[in-house]
Amino acid sequence: MRLFVAGANGGIGRQVVYRALLNGHHVTAFVRRADGLPPDPRLTVVTGAVADEPETVRKAVPGHDAVICALGNPLWLRGRRGPAIVAAAATLLVDAMREGGVERIVMPLAWGAGESVHAASAPVRAATRVFIRRDYRDFDAAEQILETSGLNWTVAYFGALTDEPPGAHWSASGELRTPPNLAISRADVAQFLLAAAEHGAFARGRAVLSGPPHGKKEVRR
Repeated sequence: MRLFVAGANGGIGRQVVYRALLNGHHVTAFVRRADGLPPDPRLTVVTGAVADEPETVRKAVPGHDAVICALGNPLWLRGRRGPAIVAAAATLLVDAMREGGVERIVMPLAWGAGESVHAASAPVRAATRVFIRRDYRDFDAAEQILETSGLNWTVAYFGALTDEPPGAHWSASGELRTPPNLAISRADVAQFLLAAAEHGAFARGRAVLSGPPHGKKEVRR
């Protein structure tokens, strides 16, 4: 496959690129900075700001089989400054995909965003609608953009991200309920995103990702 990965230099994006190349795919990494990506003849790096450069996005997207948008917002609760960009990026990607004839897009969003808010606990709803409402309004808008795009979209909800190695016991469910284990590694989220792009899983729908069952011992590789 030919995969277009937006946010390819982020924590999830790098894992997606690494695993896509490992699986033999050709990858276009759309990034602000090209440093940190692995040298590989099947990797094309395009530099730009996906939320701000419609012409660059429009030229880069055509010719791919699927788009994986692994972007996130600056975490202002941790003192990081910057605008919310996920909805703006979704708009430009959808426009470029329609124009370029690319049908498949997969995007991870934080648990409590979009439709998952109705299944989230009261504390999560309060936190996402009060303390981090800017980001969740942006996530909500991004999901709505995908849902009404007419494209073959999938949204994957994740909870607390970790830097644990990939494992075999994470899960994905189409049932909108709080996952058994909200903590999940970026590597495992990347595994789902790539598999969804490859196989069309959860097409025009939502998946809830869960980390390994509590107490489950992973065999790491």
